[in-house]
Amino acid sequence: MNNKEISNKFQEAIKLWSEGKHQEGADILMNLAEHGHLDSISELFYIFLDQKDFEVATYYIDCAKDSQNPTILFLKARLIEERDGLNAAVENFELAANAGHPGAISLLFNWAIEERNIAQAESCLKKLHGHEDSLSKMEVPKTLGDLREEINELRDQLSSIVSVYFALASGRWMRTRNDMNDRYEDEDTWSDFLSENGLSKDEFDRYEQWWNSPAGVEVTAALTDQFIEAISKDVSTKDWALMEDFLRNYANWDDFIRELSECTLSDAQSTNGELSYFAEYAIENGLCDPVVSCPDFNKELIIKQVETWFKNNYDVAQSVLLSAYDEIMKIK
Repeated sequence: MNNKEISNKFQEAIKLWSEGKHQEGADILMNLAEHGHLDSISELFYIFLDQKDFEVATYYIDCAKDSQNPTILFLKARLIEERDGLNAAVENFELAANAGHPGAISLLFNWAIEERNIAQAESCLKKLHGHEDSLSKMEVPKTLGDLREEINELRDQLSSIVSVYFALASGRWMRTRNDMNDRYEDEDTWSDFLSENGLSKDEFDRYEQWWNSPAGVEVTAALTDQFIEAISKDVSTKDWALMEDFLRNYANWDDFIRELSECTLSDAQSTNGELSYFAEYAIENGLCDPVVSCPDFNKELIIKQVETWFKNNYDVAQSVLLSAYDEIMKIK
């Protein structure tokens, strides 16, 4: 049969099935599936998956001429999910998404939104361009605009907690900040300074105390681990070997995280050969200003690599900050 004849037979099978003539429709689908017709394979797969007949569902998957076809990869993931649970199927859904299956990409997008992972959500949204028709036919139809709005909501959530990050600081910076702003001697100056940054005195004190509490310290440690992991993935093995000890054991992550939370991509752009705002304040005066004595380290390399990471992975940095949302909202 040529493609037109195959399509006509498939439509005939679907019509028979919808009219209640299940066996007649299934017979046609089975014949088409055994010749590798993807739509027929999918129809039969879901019939037997719903019946928990995993052996027959697997049989029809194996009828495909190309085992790496995105649709087949997605069906394999659905089979594993139904048989062994979602956790067992995650890797297979990722394979299907990487192969371009819109259903798998949409699923990963939903997971990214649930996990408040802006970077992953943006990556999935980009991959879904060109799949608008598939999105409109899903169980919950959506448009690319709907998905963009979900990401914007994540960014709004991050904006709502940035003021809390303003109160995060190393002990050294706390002392410097107090001296700079006459925090205790001149209440008006201190209040004006906080007001410029969207905070009241009571809010700042509450946030600062929380960052120094066991709960806050735990959140800072989790953020630090995530930043270290993210940066290590973007640095060569050779450079990471030169940076790792300092970043893990001596770096001033408190001040780095605070400064990073207020930076945009434009803050990482240098002019006239000078350090960018991000490089100077978040890295040189933050990350590379340890609060404890430490051995010599390659500050220039760290500034270069961490700034490059920030430029290339801005949404990853935003996602790390947003990962603390639930804990931070407890004190808002």
